[in-house]
Amino acid sequence: MEKFEIPLPTGGIISGRLSFPTTPRMPINLPLIVCIPGGSYDAEYFDVDEDYSISSSSAWAGIPTIALTRPGYGSSTPAPIDDTDQNITYGQVQGKFLNSTILPALWQEFGSRTGATAIVLLSHSIGAMISTIVAGSYTGCEGYPLAGLITSGIGTELAEGPQKAMLHLLEEATGSIQFEITPKDAIMLQVPMQNLTDQKMCRHTNHLNRPVPPGELHDINTSWLGYWRTYSDRITIPVMHGLSEFDGLWTCSPKILEEYKAAFPASPKVTSEMILQAPHCIELSLQSKAWYMKCCAFALECVRWHVLLSESAPMSVRPGSGERGTEEGLSQKGITTLVYSTTKVEEAGL
Repeated sequence: MEKFEIPLPTGGIISGRLSFPTTPRMPINLPLIVCIPGGSYDAEYFDVDEDYSISSSSAWAGIPTIALTRPGYGSSTPAPIDDTDQNITYGQVQGKFLNSTILPALWQEFGSRTGATAIVLLSHSIGAMISTIVAGSYTGCEGYPLAGLITSGIGTELAEGPQKAMLHLLEEATGSIQFEITPKDAIMLQVPMQNLTDQKMCRHTNHLNRPVPPGELHDINTSWLGYWRTYSDRITIPVMHGLSEFDGLWTCSPKILEEYKAAFPASPKVTSEMILQAPHCIELSLQSKAWYMKCCAFALECVRWHVLLSESAPMSVRPGSGERGTEEGLSQKGITTLVYSTTKVEEAGL
């Protein structure tokens, strides 16, 4: 992937990496995948090498892809803080900045250049927290089209031991937190306890390791689960969620997956699945390629949904012949059917 920096209209810059196919395989309805990494990682998380880069999958599918270095990491300007709001969290500050400023700037810079139809967010861990805030805040008036949300490395219940360890680090921190590599590899990759990662990946983990702003660790470990439904309840785009079988930071079980799926009642489609034989960092594991291929397929599905939704109007039921034009008029005893338009499903009684 190619490194980039673009100026932001509010001042400062956003940086990252990009991969744009020279000849897209599909002439229309392309997503622009925007990847948002988790804590202690920058854009390189999605572009470690040719075997562990999203570009190896997205280029094959003809999908333009951007991996962000989040505000406060590397050369990306920190998100501005509203001093008048003492209750706003770190994740909310980041999510607001991405939604109002960064994603519109990316779309203005790269949307027409790539021929993309809409953005699909692909996010991991703390990045998934932030992207959920983005999608839950999105109104459609921000200056970019949003068609889908992909989250991984996040759930509804934190693993107790690692959470306590993170809180201990926060108590001792006087600035940014630098994780020690050996315990980090154990939690993020299950090394050496499980054989879930190519051994060569351990040669990359040191230079992938970035200082972590303490605010985001505090938010994800103490606050997020208390307010995240405020945002997930409002998300109206398709959602795909993956939680690793051996995630070191989050509890994974069928119950957890169902809880996560139920947190998006306004979404037209939600999938929440266990990624078998994978650690917290799916993208750095032996399941990386399979996960990226799923993400690309889902992104294509989302953007086609987005186009059809914008082109079609809800189907109305003709009055007469016992049919009425309202849901109330259609309701009778106990028999339910589904009336389909191109993109929307409405319940009606017969």
